[in-house]
Amino acid sequence: MRVLLVDDDPSLLRALTRALRHAGFEVAAFASVDEFLRHGEPAGCRCLVLDVDLPDIGLQSFRQRLVTAGSSVPTIFITALEPGELGDPLSDLAPVAVLQKPFSNDSLLAAVGRACRVQ
Repeated sequence: MRVLLVDDDPSLLRALTRALRHAGFEVAAFASVDEFLRHGEPAGCRCLVLDVDLPDIGLQSFRQRLVTAGSSVPTIFITALEPGELGDPLSDLAPVAVLQKPFSNDSLLAAVGRACRVQ
């Protein structure tokens, strides 16, 4: 199963990619939204793991682009923000999960497993 991963922290991106691949997922990892958008949504994508706090585009704009492009891929948001700091922007995006950093690999793998079953 293919998982898309977008995070601007290189060490976290490597660690999450490694954990997902070790668990048997195929991972397409991107360090920025621009990089992701240049490549487009790879065929067979089952889940998107997305950092909420990406510097190059707002979360709403990014998700709107995916929706406009016809993507209905389940999304897991990862964030360093406290739950009260997230506000309302996630409510209409219906994430499968919101993982607050730091989170365990087990939490990530459980969320990805749920997201892959949503489709």
